[in-house]
Formats: sequence, C-alpha cells, structure tokens
Amino acid sequence: MGRKVTEFRFHFHNGGEWTIAMEHIGDLWIRRVSTSIGRINGGEIVEINPAQGLKIEIYPEADTFQSTSINQGGLEAGMFETVVKNDDIEWMTLVWDDGAKEEIYFPFEPSTPDKTDNVYMTAKVGQNGHLYIVIHPTDSVDEVYPVK
Repeated sequence: MGRKVTEFRFHFHNGGEWTIAMEHIGDLWIRRVSTSIGRINGGEIVEINPAQGLKIEIYPEADTFQSTSINQGGLEAGMFETVVKNDDIEWMTLVWDDGAKEEIYFPFEPSTPDKTDNVYMTAKVGQNGHLYIVIHPTDSVDEVYPVK
C-alpha cells in the first residue's frame, strides 16, 4: 500500500501559510507535477517540483484562522475570504503519513511588479460554502467549477 497525504500547507507570496487536513479536501487535481533540479534566489541546488496547475475544493470546516501561520488579515476575514481577496498562493507542501514532505510549485506571475497577487489564480466560495481554487495559465475557477 502506498503513502497517503495527511495535510496540505499552502504558502502565500506574502509569506503566510495555511494548513488544511485531508478530511477538509473534496475535489483535487494537481496537474502534471515534474521533477527539476534548480537553485532559487541563490540558495542550494535542490530538487524542485513544479506543477502545471491546481484545482481544489475545500470544505467549510477548513475556514479557520491559524495565528502562528498567516498574516493578520485572516483575523478579520477568515481564510476563505482571505484567499479569494488576495489570489497569492505560490506553492504548497504535501505532508505524507510517513512524515515526508514534498513541495509543489504552481505557475505564478504577479499582476504588477509591486503586487503579490497571482494572475494565474482564481478562487470563489460557492453557494454550498466550499472554497474553490484554480491555479492555471488559461483556466479560471468559473470555467472549472461553473455553478458551484
């Protein structure tokens, strides 16, 4: 039997982090994860796992503020509203049941040089209270999750 993911940690361009347990994840698709070797900002040469895109459905139970891992904006709005408003997820960490961690990087481009939002990310909260996120160069959340 293979390993299982126990949680996702989303990392925001602004430095914040949001941890979500697997039981709060519905629909999920991480598109074409590859393995590359590279150096980020002059650091060590490491294995990097870029993905072509992400689509994910997150249940309302995950809409919680975590005081040790996100910026103060989450205090006022909750995580769902913060994600929809800021569009700045840059990468995620998969935490496996054996304790291993794997970082997945998504397509990211800020709308302007002084912004942290990602032009490839769209998100919305559906009428059912679920958060839907799509990070993709051509597809939007409304195209992937049209009526939710």
